Amino acid sequence: MDKQILCINNLSVSFGEGKDKVIAVDDVSFAFENGRILGIIGESGCGKSTLALSIMGLLPDKISNIENGEILFNGNDLSKFTEKQFEYIRGNEISMIFQEPMTSLNPVFKIGRQIAEPLKIHKSLYGRALKEKVIEILRAVHIPNPEKVYNSYPHNLSGGMRQRVMIAMALSCEPEILIADEPTTALDVTIQAQILFLLKELNNKVKTSILFITHDLSVVAEVCDEVMVLYGGKVVEQCNVYELFDNAKHPYTLGLLDSQPHRCESGKPLKSIEGIVPSLSDMPSGCRFSNRCSKKFCIKCESDIPPLFNIRDNHKVACWLYEEGKDFD
Repeated sequence: MDKQILCINNLSVSFGEGKDKVIAVDDVSFAFENGRILGIIGESGCGKSTLALSIMGLLPDKISNIENGEILFNGNDLSKFTEKQFEYIRGNEISMIFQEPMTSLNPVFKIGRQIAEPLKIHKSLYGRALKEKVIEILRAVHIPNPEKVYNSYPHNLSGGMRQRVMIAMALSCEPEILIADEPTTALDVTIQAQILFLLKELNNKVKTSILFITHDLSVVAEVCDEVMVLYGGKVVEQCNVYELFDNAKHPYTLGLLDSQPHRCESGKPLKSIEGIVPSLSDMPSGCRFSNRCSKKFCIKCESDIPPLFNIRDNHKVACWLYEEGKDFD
């Protein structure tokens, strides 16, 4: 068995205080093995980015709090780390690619300087050796004419090139874990395919483990090994990527799969899941998906939160349909 590099145990994250407090991530647990790519999917507001920021220690101070649980990275609980301890981990052992590179890159500094910063801090590289390393990293992410890009500003580059720079920056110190928070959302399909190929290539070559956050199931099919589906801050299904597309079980997962454009018959409207994700301050008391679920069958669905039922090896579903081994078409 591969080494478990990251293990999340019963993690709950809240925002606000007193009567205004809401739970954004609720009792989430998963184990992440070295060299694997785990996809985390769900609609906007389901807790995907909050989970990522929790791991990175980037939750906003004063308004957020880790209520419960552990974030074990190589056996160390990141939820107990101080900012000083995170300064060594962040960018060095765990890195993150954000969704919009134009707001993540500093517009007043050249690309070379921005990629060089973590190398100076964590690897103590300076001068000619530092510049050569930065150009080598730019070349590794297939940026043409890296010497020119080294001296360019972010606004001089296209969206796809800026995203490659973000990947180069995140991988500069060869981290053990890379968190990619919807890194292809703002890109056209051609550039998106190139970025996905690049991430998969780097995963194979460097063996960096990747947490890939997305709402796009086609992206999940392209790059991921395992998948975790979030809804309303809770895990509703966990399985490998083949099981997800061949044998998904949770009504929410099935709704996401049915909403894909290629499953729509010609001339007919695109399918969608009725309703919207409830606000964090107004979650249903039972199953979080109960007010939108077409498979709801008992009062328990609206009153009791279902646990994750293990329906087969490495396939878990949080749905009362599986309490006694039941199934549905």
